[in-house]
Amino acid sequence: MIEKEQVLNEIIEYYLNSHDFNGLPIYQMKYYDYKILCELIDDGVIEVLSEKEVLNPHIKGFDLNIPVERQKENISRRTKHSVLYPTRKALKNISADYSSPYTTLIQKGEKQFKIIYFNIEILERYANNPKFLIMDSGYRGNIYPKDEYCEDKTIEDEYIKDYGMAYIEGEHLERAIGVFVCDLAKLSPQKQMLWKGFELSNQDYCKIASGFVDNLIHGKWVTKVWIFHALIDEMIVINEQCKAMGVPKLFNKTFGTHFSEMPEGYRNIFLPTLKNYYDFVLVLEKLVVHNLSYKTFQKSAPYITGINRYDETGKEKGSLTMFEEWLCKNIRTKENLTEIIIKPLRNIRSLRQKPAHELTSNKYDVCLYQKQVDLMNDTYGAIRAIRLFFANHPLAKDVKVPEYLISGKDIVNY
Repeated sequence: MIEKEQVLNEIIEYYLNSHDFNGLPIYQMKYYDYKILCELIDDGVIEVLSEKEVLNPHIKGFDLNIPVERQKENISRRTKHSVLYPTRKALKNISADYSSPYTTLIQKGEKQFKIIYFNIEILERYANNPKFLIMDSGYRGNIYPKDEYCEDKTIEDEYIKDYGMAYIEGEHLERAIGVFVCDLAKLSPQKQMLWKGFELSNQDYCKIASGFVDNLIHGKWVTKVWIFHALIDEMIVINEQCKAMGVPKLFNKTFGTHFSEMPEGYRNIFLPTLKNYYDFVLVLEKLVVHNLSYKTFQKSAPYITGINRYDETGKEKGSLTMFEEWLCKNIRTKENLTEIIIKPLRNIRSLRQKPAHELTSNKYDVCLYQKQVDLMNDTYGAIRAIRLFFANHPLAKDVKVPEYLISGKDIVNY
């Protein structure tokens, strides 16, 4: 005769000993007894998931609060694709290894897709370590050891499959990151304790970027475009417009939007320090301002008049001075071209000059997050304006522009 304790223990042992804390399929049960299973459901010590509720019932990703009667119906026959899990109540007294805090959470019945929030400073460990790669997409990212260091014993297979950009409620923009507990549980005990040290105490005040949930949990495409990617795409289009107009490309070099194709450091700053901010300004200056080609402004073409490289004294003009003169000579508009285009670019160069010519002290300032956002918004506005003005040239009208750049509706800062 099958005992109630036998059935519950089989479900608990399968859950604890499986590779990823999987549930026990009813068709694999040794001690299947429908009546006892119904009693265990009523007792609140087991829960049933089926393919009717989730795509993969073998992983308990969420607390779904499935009605009791539906759970009982889903296990009424062993041929049904239903999976049994012990609840937190059943696992309350399980002996757990607290040297692995995130593994312990799942051992105690925590849902696997629970998001744990961390001080974003933890990312500095990886960003400043050449043994690791951070694949950053704005709303989410991945942390991997480089191939040549995978056998390094100090790394211990250390990687985070996915982290999400998160935000801490407060007066100022303040970032954090969120990670699924199931990914944290795959880290070694030592690395779990390391991450535990960065866990935020104010978990309830954190909110994950919506794209992270939409993409990884709901399986939806994220239609919003990170402003860092949009700026790169604008530069590519502008160079195509230059080609159509018969002048050399405006930017000497363009980049792709895959993480491996973007300039190193071209992303949101992680820790809001003055050093990180100025390091980013340097990258942005090289990407946009220092990247301008003098040749574009010297070539005459249909509807375009080139300008001289030198001023009246024979001194070479700077790229922004030439650009301003060239815009004013070739574009007829009531808009203030200097204000819209040149001023934001000069601001980048001005910010770049400060750490280059002055001794500055590093400091932590959460307001630097917003400063970077404002800087990116202003820079993108200037580059977008160039593309819009160039689009009025008769020979540039057929240059293809991505639809999202035309509408500009779904371009976001994370």
